[in-house]
Amino acid sequence: MPQLAPLPDHLKNRLIAAGVKDEPTLYAALEADPQLFDDYHRWLFTEAVHAFAQAKDREALLALTKEVPLILGDDFIKAVKKAINKALDVGDYDTAEALRQRLDALTEIRAMKAYQRQTPLAQAVIAFVQARSDIAARRVFEQYRAELDADEAERFLAEEFEGSSEEAEHHLAQRRELLRTLRTETQG
Repeated sequence: MPQLAPLPDHLKNRLIAAGVKDEPTLYAALEADPQLFDDYHRWLFTEAVHAFAQAKDREALLALTKEVPLILGDDFIKAVKKAINKALDVGDYDTAEALRQRLDALTEIRAMKAYQRQTPLAQAVIAFVQARSDIAARRVFEQYRAELDADEAERFLAEEFEGSSEEAEHHLAQRRELLRTLRTETQG
């Protein structure tokens, strides 16, 4: 896994002088000194970009997200897109493609982590909506019956989902009707 470079001496000395001994004291020192915060954040961001560029596979990227969670943020993703465009501008297509592949994997990891933070109800409804067919949706209903066989699931599906196109709205309407039908079948 790619490693972050050690802190430069000037930044390390400033952190020591600020009394940093562990993670809580680091956060306290950074909060107390905006200039130290900016310098530390700039170093961390730069190192994260280098580690991201060196990541060999999805597992390395996943480990990097745990070590440096800021790579999941919008600013980091914008910086990677900017780096891809710069590589394309100078004709370095191999670098651009390598960064794009890593960015695609990072985007998937980000979506996976967002999904994992959702409530069981939200996960169940999303799986139900995204099922490829009505048969697959029925399987999802059986799998998540405790979450989906509830008024709250119908409300969530009606209030939290909207289609981005006429086709998507039609799909959602069909899923709402299927959910009602499945709930009626289980109650009758």
